[in-house]
This record gives sequence, structure tokens and C-alpha cells, in this order.
Amino acid sequence: MAKKPTNRTSKHQRRDKEEEFVQIDIFKVPAQQAEMYTVLREAVAEETLAIWSDQYGSAKRVSDNEDEGEAVVAYDEAGVEQARLYLNPSNISQAQKARDKDQLAKFLENQQG
Repeated sequence: MAKKPTNRTSKHQRRDKEEEFVQIDIFKVPAQQAEMYTVLREAVAEETLAIWSDQYGSAKRVSDNEDEGEAVVAYDEAGVEQARLYLNPSNISQAQKARDKDQLAKFLENQQG
């Protein structure tokens, strides 16, 4: 009688799967998605900087929250923070969907403080 295949994974196979991630900022991204995620992340960050620089006068990338990672932050003329978009996978995904519809500026309105 033939032996039934099992769905068990060995410790070695589990370790290989764990090693298939790439660290980007504070986030671990699946290796096969890392390059595309990096491209999208940079595109969202650059467009956000441009939109908020026009809208508020000043915007920059900051890494001031080790729990949330890098963000794009908009400041008014007095240097008071007005909006913040963390460059995390969830926000990048949502922002990219908005970019695909030419609605990034509208999406960013919801990120204002």
C-alpha cells in the first residue's frame, strides 16, 4: 500500500520560509514582494512630499517613532505638524490604490491631524 503524503513541514522548511523576508524600514516584507513594495513606497513618499509641500509649505520624511517607522510629515509656516503618513505596508497599499485612481491628494486629506 502506498504511503499517504503528509502536510507536515520540517523545522528546516519552516526556517527557510522565515528567511524569505526582507527588512524594509521596521517592516518585514516577503522577499518576492520587496522590490515592488520598495518602488511603490518611494513613489507614494515622493508624491506625498510634493502634494504636502504645495499644500502646507513644508514636508519631509522623518523617523521619529521606532514603533511606527518612517513617515512623511507636513508642517505649516510656524513649523507645527499638520499631517502625517506612516510609510507602513497598510498605508502604502491604500495610498497606491488611491494613486491608481488619481486620488492620492484626496486620500491624504484623511491623514491630516
